[in-house]
Amino acid sequence: MVGRMIEKFSSVLVAIVLLVAPFAGANAQTVTAGYHEIVIVTANGGQLQTMFEEVGAWQVIGTGNVDRKWLKMWDVGAAAKYTLLANPGSKRGFVRLIEFDGTAAPLIRPNDQAWDTGGIFDFNMRIADMDTARMALMKRGWSSFSDPVQFSFGPFVVKEWLPRGPDSVRIAVIERVKPTLEGWPNLKKFSRAFNATMIVADITEARRFWREGLGFTSYLEHKSGSREAGPNVLGIPHNMATSVIRDVSILHPQGRNEGSIELLAYEGATGRDFSGRTSMPNRGLARLRFPVEGLEAMVVKLRAMGFEVSDIAVDMPLSGVGSVNIAEAIAPGGSKIDLYEMAD
Repeated sequence: MVGRMIEKFSSVLVAIVLLVAPFAGANAQTVTAGYHEIVIVTANGGQLQTMFEEVGAWQVIGTGNVDRKWLKMWDVGAAAKYTLLANPGSKRGFVRLIEFDGTAAPLIRPNDQAWDTGGIFDFNMRIADMDTARMALMKRGWSSFSDPVQFSFGPFVVKEWLPRGPDSVRIAVIERVKPTLEGWPNLKKFSRAFNATMIVADITEARRFWREGLGFTSYLEHKSGSREAGPNVLGIPHNMATSVIRDVSILHPQGRNEGSIELLAYEGATGRDFSGRTSMPNRGLARLRFPVEGLEAMVVKLRAMGFEVSDIAVDMPLSGVGSVNIAEAIAPGGSKIDLYEMAD
């Protein structure tokens, strides 16, 4: 009887929150900006740190031991240390490396192809010079499906390359060819991280999570194959590039390409599904962290929509930000999304 009463009360509470939310003001449940940082779990943080410092001209802005509160939230017994990296001068688009003690855990996306679904596929950085970056990365063992490819993207001409390195971490490095890139004063070699891609099996459900659940809006919507057969950054066989359709949505809280997420689904190419491998301490691109206002209402809303969200962990120390309350949501495709609000 008590259990049924609690269940009935919970259902009424969800209904009330969903009814009141539209009238509670713009900040009732809002993701306030694009992702603040991307978290990478690594077996050897020194390798990735050196790459970012020497190839990307990034710098370390924080190091330390991961607080026990985080380990409890992740249900991980091993201790861990972190290194926080940034493009100098940038206030967001950070990379946080986490290295757990003991035996290295499995990879999230081992030996993956671009059409394998699940988890975070890559994250994007602008670069100053593709040839220099490519040579420096290849010397350190990074490789890709293809050489850099130049193509037109709306009014822009760019070169893009998708190299993968330690812990199956893949980055997308993009050089603007024309028009001249403006508005990135801190770009020396690598810019801050500004976009992250997820390969999804059900893009309709993924859009529902990001648009209706988190309130993101479109920066770009595109669906087509390549204009002509030949090389492409995703490694699709040249003769199939025109027939394999890519359905793309780039989404952001304010509709910008700045801490945005990119959903990608294929028609005509299928592969493995890694969506069940994204929990800590598995290695690779582990999660994105977004600042929010109205965290409690957001948790209730996402759960009411059928999405899995953890209980809110309070007063969590997040270096570079402060003390936060945080909940972990699971996006379609298994990607872990940390939603955090300042604790005070």
